[in-house]
Amino acid sequence: MGNTTTKRNDVCSSSVDGVYKQKEDHFKQINAHFSAGSSGRSFASVSSHQSTYSFARPWSRVSRRRWKESTLTLPYESSKTAWPVSQLESRFLPEFPVASSENEKRFDILEEINKGAFGKVYKANDSKSGGTFALKVLSKSKVIKENSVQQVKDEVQIQRICGHHPFIVHCPLNWQSRKTLFIVSEFVEGGELFTFLKRYLALPIELVRLYVAQIALALDFLHNAGIVYRDLKPENVLLDSFGNVQLIDFGLSKWLPYGTTTKTICGTFRYMAPEILATEPYGHAVDWWSLGILACLMLTNEYPSPPVDSEPSPEERKPGSLPPNVDLDVPSRDLLLRLLQIDPKKRLRSVRTLETIAFYKGYSFLDVKEKRIQPHDLVLKYYPDGPPVVATQGDVFENFDVQI
Repeated sequence: MGNTTTKRNDVCSSSVDGVYKQKEDHFKQINAHFSAGSSGRSFASVSSHQSTYSFARPWSRVSRRRWKESTLTLPYESSKTAWPVSQLESRFLPEFPVASSENEKRFDILEEINKGAFGKVYKANDSKSGGTFALKVLSKSKVIKENSVQQVKDEVQIQRICGHHPFIVHCPLNWQSRKTLFIVSEFVEGGELFTFLKRYLALPIELVRLYVAQIALALDFLHNAGIVYRDLKPENVLLDSFGNVQLIDFGLSKWLPYGTTTKTICGTFRYMAPEILATEPYGHAVDWWSLGILACLMLTNEYPSPPVDSEPSPEERKPGSLPPNVDLDVPSRDLLLRLLQIDPKKRLRSVRTLETIAFYKGYSFLDVKEKRIQPHDLVLKYYPDGPPVVATQGDVFENFDVQI
């Protein structure tokens, strides 16, 4: 028992000595300075708040609030750690840096363009650069309540890293204030592919070929970077002024090394792969299933049979079956059947494979990537007088959002 007590006292003594070593050295300097005959004014200057902090608290960072007098003068208070940001702010670091209100003042909000689970998206002008951007404003309390802190951090990190791709929206800036997260993305003026399909219904094969190629290049890039997108749908595909594809909204994306799997059930019901709803481990192939659904919608203006049919039909159609009574040529049908393959191991799931099928025979993906083929030109070619009809039916474009 005696040895234990002695050892504990030694540890405590060395600990205290370590904590106050620099403070004691500071007082020695003060006494030496005072003994040398310095004036009272000089002594007060040496023991000012700034010098006391610099000698006694070198291990802590500068708080945005001024230190209290007791913290600076009382020895037992000076050992306390002072954090430069609140706990609420630290939860979103380092992906969301703490910025001054100057960032908010530089953006002039023009209108609300979208609304999500955690906040709203606005069209805003940047007074600094003069450009127009999409400003996403998220509530921290809602993000934390839904246990989605890491999800939001992954979203902004993925978008900033992958935004240099020609078919992915760039995110030049993001920050946080006390209660809010801000994500700035390039504003895409052409609107959603969803709206475009409602106006033009089934698209000509040449235009479908271009759009599927652009989206496939973006997905292939994400997958090779170790990212699964998981929310491909017409609402998340924007069109720029020339009609080119821009993928947005990486809220459900996840870092997933190629060849590995995950089990989270999330996405939009109509576009979810069967392995997701079957609660089986799945990988990047789920995005290619979603591309098959989107390709079917563009070619036929109808959905294939869903993975789980809420209203079972008498013919017992398997998931991914093409709409009945649709007239498709052989290459188009082959494309859809390869993408809507139930077994993910047999499913078409790479640009390299896509280039080899009949639908893309003699097609240059390099021309697509470098935007030598413009969708706007194809639209003018096939629709010189504008959209053939304005769609009014709501069944085809009904949304089923599910995230667990």
